Amino acid sequence: MTIQTGRNATQSTSTSSPKSRWRTVLGQYPTGITIITSIDQAGQPVGMIVGTFNSVSVDPPLVGFLAQKTSTTFPHIERSGRFRASVLGAGHESLCRDFFASAVEDRFTGDVWDYDEHGIPRLKDAVAWFDATVHSVLPAGDHVMALGEVSDLGLGPRTGGMPLLFLNGGYGSFTIPRMEFDLDDLGGRLRHATVLGDAVEQLATDLGVECSLSTVVRDEVVVLTAADARSPHIGMCFPFAAPMAPAFAAWCGPDLRHTWVENARHLMGRVDTELIEETLALVRENGYAISFGHTMSEHFDAVVSSAHRDRAVLAPLWEALTTEYAGYCRHPEPAEHATLIQVPVFGDDRCVALELVVSGFGPRTPRNRFHEIVAGSLDCSALLTAMIGGSAPPDYAPSLP
Repeated sequence: MTIQTGRNATQSTSTSSPKSRWRTVLGQYPTGITIITSIDQAGQPVGMIVGTFNSVSVDPPLVGFLAQKTSTTFPHIERSGRFRASVLGAGHESLCRDFFASAVEDRFTGDVWDYDEHGIPRLKDAVAWFDATVHSVLPAGDHVMALGEVSDLGLGPRTGGMPLLFLNGGYGSFTIPRMEFDLDDLGGRLRHATVLGDAVEQLATDLGVECSLSTVVRDEVVVLTAADARSPHIGMCFPFAAPMAPAFAAWCGPDLRHTWVENARHLMGRVDTELIEETLALVRENGYAISFGHTMSEHFDAVVSSAHRDRAVLAPLWEALTTEYAGYCRHPEPAEHATLIQVPVFGDDRCVALELVVSGFGPRTPRNRFHEIVAGSLDCSALLTAMIGGSAPPDYAPSLP
């Protein structure tokens, strides 16, 4: 069997057996992993893992999955007339493997299952779940297609969590988009940071503030240099996710902007696109960004230590940041609540190469003092841009508060 959609579409799979080619080609398509559970005639829980669970109809609400004709579990599900579907998340790989390898009587041990009035289990922390009655069972080659009419459904405790996938014979998950890693480019930025260190320290001394320089490496913001011990330590990093670090996102290419937005979607399960555009417009109008509120100043250590490791910690922090940035966009005098400003340092491509972060002043800073800090920071960023041979975009026209 050869399927060809273009001059060079068919390659060396023609030497394989039809079944092997089938598995090889379809192996390139990821499928979600779901545990289907029910009870046997004795009322004991039974379950099977499927990669074919899907939505079938909205009206009536139908879901479906495929089971091999040789399955010893599916007859119990059909006889019971009802089942529960637990969609697995990226963190369930071990559970999935253990479930598959365990004896039938050992699959539902532990405190990870909830049971309904019929004794049918459901995984407590499933990404999503569905309760259904068997609507119909249809022949499908060496499988049968089971359709279920949904009686109840819901999301798990970690809304927006990444699902567990099966791809190319192994388990995995969706990943947040990553920019290509350019070691030479990072090395250049590190050298820039070293050269610029004296100017940054001078700004900190002149204004009596705390200063650091940071950059974006793949999908993280990384601190490259700091002017004093009170500033973030060199090497500290945190997720490059909206609405954090908007100065980078305000003047960058579409790929980096996409990464910024999708990182936020990964953390929170959603994004406020209207707020994002409003934030970026205000940053471009001012020529710098303001951190608004206390979330970062009070929880920065938790963010740094948990970056990309514990979504349960990061998600509520980013929710709070989103709320504070909404206040920043809509408050008539944001300087009254500013805790930190971020000023772009442009590279030779007129995109933000580095970010000058100035802190060490609290909210309710007198207006003339805040004006002085912003003016000095803008002057310093212009100097830094010139020192690395960069140039600002033609429409970059920062304004003073």
